[in-house]
Amino acid sequence: MIKALIFDFDGTIADTLPFAVNTAIELNRELKLLEEDKIDIEKFRGMSSEDFYKSLGISKFKLFIYTFKFLNRLNKNIEGLVTFDGLPEVLKTLKDKEIILGIVTSNTVGMVNKFIKDDQIEYFDFIKQCRFVFGKGRKIKRIVRKLGIKNDEVIYIGDETRDIKAARDAGVKVASVTWGYNVENVLSEAKPDYILRRPQDILTLIG
Repeated sequence: MIKALIFDFDGTIADTLPFAVNTAIELNRELKLLEEDKIDIEKFRGMSSEDFYKSLGISKFKLFIYTFKFLNRLNKNIEGLVTFDGLPEVLKTLKDKEIILGIVTSNTVGMVNKFIKDDQIEYFDFIKQCRFVFGKGRKIKRIVRKLGIKNDEVIYIGDETRDIKAARDAGVKVASVTWGYNVENVLSEAKPDYILRRPQDILTLIG
């Protein structure tokens, strides 16, 4: 029996892709990371997270600077983001069924709190920040331990292949959504436990 669902934020709850694309182009020009003719968003969406970061060929320091600036701009433009259609109703249903709901994100807790308040989806029991691109597995593992529930009673929900890896590292099942960053075929290749094609499919996870 599933007792808890833990969500990624960007691309899973909040539709950040249009903002992310525009901001990535702006920051690339500012930081001079890649030649503009090498920026192919659709190609990037079809790559695993690991392959994407390797393909950039930039230092960890530059990646850190990029991530810092990206999150800072996202924080300043939070009012322009929206929740995916149908998700608010799904979250309410899950809450009514007494499912524990949480978020693990690279964004600040304050920013996410503002978003869920503005979008009237204050159904979450906790929000945790993870500052590292590939560090969510350890964070999820600690959360499950603190909740005092079994690994097989938890599902992590995300939109990228690195979310699949995080769930595997944490020892929990993972559901990949196709409405976010990575496209369905690359998600399927990473073998998540579930593929969700619309927010309403989340309800199938709890029976």
